[in-house]
Amino acid sequence: MPVGRWGTFARGILGISIGVFFLWLVLRQTSWEQVSIILSKSNQGWLLVALSFYAADLLVRVSRWRVLLSDVKMLSFKSVGVALLVGYAANNILPARLGELFRADFAGRRYYLSRSAVVGSIFVERVLDGLIVVLCLGLGRLFVPEQAVLSSLTAIAALVFGGIFVALWLLSRKAGLEWVKRLPPAITKRMLNFRQGLSVMRGAGFGRVLSLSLIVWFLEGMMFWSVLKAVDISLGWKEILTVIGVASLSTLIPSAPGFVGTYQYAFAFTVQLFGYESARGVAAATAIQIFLLGSVTILGMGLYLFLNLARTSKEG
Repeated sequence: MPVGRWGTFARGILGISIGVFFLWLVLRQTSWEQVSIILSKSNQGWLLVALSFYAADLLVRVSRWRVLLSDVKMLSFKSVGVALLVGYAANNILPARLGELFRADFAGRRYYLSRSAVVGSIFVERVLDGLIVVLCLGLGRLFVPEQAVLSSLTAIAALVFGGIFVALWLLSRKAGLEWVKRLPPAITKRMLNFRQGLSVMRGAGFGRVLSLSLIVWFLEGMMFWSVLKAVDISLGWKEILTVIGVASLSTLIPSAPGFVGTYQYAFAFTVQLFGYESARGVAAATAIQIFLLGSVTILGMGLYLFLNLARTSKEG
């Protein structure tokens, strides 16, 4: 097995191990029997509302990524949507967020794009998401009792995402181009392509991307609120900000497919801050994974298989 594949394999094993560990931690506080009872009594109407918000969220994410890719290649909304759905589906199937690499590879192969440039656009997308999530967590923790864990999480996440954003912004400027040209030729070519994926950061389109990102996280918050209502958890906007922050940051931890384990732990931890039993938090996380992430996984993998079959038939 090539060295690169060994690294991917090791990352996958690490992610699954971390997911199992967090799942073990959360099941020490509750049981699957309690979670199953809550899920069986969940309000299906609220889950459908959540699914509607999630569908709208995905549409806005497609629009945002299309703007991010516009300086690399202008693609149709449909083309970008297919690549995003396939990539998100892969992210839910593969451990340790390896689906992001799959998305870049899929888009690069299908639309004849530089994979490095696509990775650059995904970096901008994820860093902006991270900064908004940190802002949500920072605002939300103002309305909950002092928690050392939340304070540390907010500070570390702000430093990480703030630092990466500054680094990307500098790389996208003229000074960054001069630095890239000093690198060895083989690396320079990849970095120039990667830098092309950052082009939106030095143009008028950045304001549009930022606006779309804010809409994305408003819809994400409404989705969280609806799922929590489905399992009989009623939270106000202040508390939802904390849920957005903790739950979303938990997905950055290399974990099992579909964020199993880390997602359950994050929801259980957060809802306990507001006086709810951990089992309801685990039920909310599981509902999201089954009904929402499950839906996009089925859709994305269905598209991927259909496209492969169509290509095979054409070649035959």
